[in-house]
Amino acid sequence: MTPDPEKIDAVPAEPVVELSAWRVTDVGMVREHNEDSSLFDANIGFFIVADGMGGHAAGEVASAMTVESVAKSLTDAKGQIAAFARAPDENGRRAIVQTLQSAVLTAHQSVFARGTAEEEKQGMGTTLDVLLIAGAEAFVAHVGDSRTYLLRNGQCSQITTDHTVAEVWVIEGKLTAEEAAVSPMRTVLVNAIGVSAEVGVEMAHLQLRRDDRLLVCSDGLHDYFPSEDEIAEALAQGEPEQALKDMVEAAKDRGGHDNITGIAVLIKQVRSPVRSGDFHERDSTQPVDLSKLHDDLDDADEPPTNTRNAALESRATQPMRAISSPAPVAPLAESTQPLGRVTPPIGLRALAHADTLPPDIRVRANDDGTITVLEPNAERSERGNKE
Repeated sequence: MTPDPEKIDAVPAEPVVELSAWRVTDVGMVREHNEDSSLFDANIGFFIVADGMGGHAAGEVASAMTVESVAKSLTDAKGQIAAFARAPDENGRRAIVQTLQSAVLTAHQSVFARGTAEEEKQGMGTTLDVLLIAGAEAFVAHVGDSRTYLLRNGQCSQITTDHTVAEVWVIEGKLTAEEAAVSPMRTVLVNAIGVSAEVGVEMAHLQLRRDDRLLVCSDGLHDYFPSEDEIAEALAQGEPEQALKDMVEAAKDRGGHDNITGIAVLIKQVRSPVRSGDFHERDSTQPVDLSKLHDDLDDADEPPTNTRNAALESRATQPMRAISSPAPVAPLAESTQPLGRVTPPIGLRALAHADTLPPDIRVRANDDGTITVLEPNAERSERGNKE
């Protein structure tokens, strides 16, 4: 007998996905305090890593506030998440994305408000990666330079994009990916929770498969595993719990310059959920068009004020990307409107609290409140041209 779609909650069913998860965090070999915060709830399906910044324990406050806020929002939405897991459709998918994005923005507003109100915490902020597993699908919300990886069939793919000056320069063609990997500007954030009045939220989406392994981690871990092949090899070694512990110890052995946090997730089983009538099963779902859900952000469609903003918008405000394999992550050609139409700002305070700002790097303030980062000796070149 076919179950009544309106009474689907009354139909008993096995969980669509069976998973296990592990978390390891360590202060590292240099820092005195652990400003990373992390939390997961495998029953609801969320996994969160935040890497705070700001000094005087403000980074620790920012990351803890963010994790607590996002966890509360997603806990409050557990009924919605469970219902989508049992019977996914496009409307439910849009609602899940909106819930996840709203959770991130709510946390951002709380951190920014506190940083503005308390002098000793001004400029505090944090990176944030949130992995939300709802049935056979996973959603990722990302801000900053923490990362989320997918390991499938022995191959690893970085799902997120680093929101750093080095990555902006790669997009603009000023650096190669290899140069960016060793550039001191790879630690200088252009987008973070709580630092500026606005924040950009990058979203991604994938269909899960049995034996997938996912890793959500701070830069204190991924900095010591610079290639995806190395991540794949390390994460595939034996049981994920021990593999994660070994990766953290390796990061410490290689220098441990920062706090180190990782959450590993193993997808043990994936069963077919009940499909509602308007959902057509694909290897990967299409991007979600949230343009109707974000009418208040239409003004963001105006042309960016400089090439740096344009370059960043092209990567950090992509549509929700559908990822079906560990091939290099890229937006789909037929992508719909970007989620939220928000452009992550490069804020002066974000630069002020970067881990590394080389002495020969200069910044120029723009009239719109953003900044432009100048390469070494750029100021002298500009003055010479004017003379």
